[in-house]
Amino acid sequence: MARSSTRTLLVLLAVVVAISAAASPASAADVAGICKGTAYPELCVAMAGKQAGGATPVDALAVLNMQVDAFEIHAAKAKAHVVELSAAPTTTPKAKEALDLCGNLYGDVLDTLGAAKRAIVFKDAVTIRAMMSMAAQDMQGCDEKFRQVGENNPLTHFDQSLLNLSENCRYLSNMI
Repeated sequence: MARSSTRTLLVLLAVVVAISAAASPASAADVAGICKGTAYPELCVAMAGKQAGGATPVDALAVLNMQVDAFEIHAAKAKAHVVELSAAPTTTPKAKEALDLCGNLYGDVLDTLGAAKRAIVFKDAVTIRAMMSMAAQDMQGCDEKFRQVGENNPLTHFDQSLLNLSENCRYLSNMI
């Protein structure tokens, strides 16, 4: 199962790289202008800018779509990392307990992002914001479980990056 997840992630990464090679300077400038209005503009540009070449026109809705796509890719990477960490012989039982919860929560995040994508089609900003809040709560739940069991969270960098992406998506949903 971990092997198929890794393959899927590699394919998704290859697609992102191919799209980023096709991005035009005008699209990148448009993305930067829109991202300026988010909580984490540099992250927004880095995530959306990789996909800017395929979106015409580049508006807040297109950048939101790009952010949600990037969010989905990173959440899938986080879930795959959970599988690897859980299988490691050095993982303590308490850490495994927390990792199991985090794996389930990352799965919930992926489901939530699917709902957000459907809401984007209808320009339903309220639902998009609700889905992003739910995703943020799931990532915070992962962090909290590690605190409860008294273990360091090896997923902190994923959780923080995903929280920042969710915040950017909330900002972008206010622009549509």
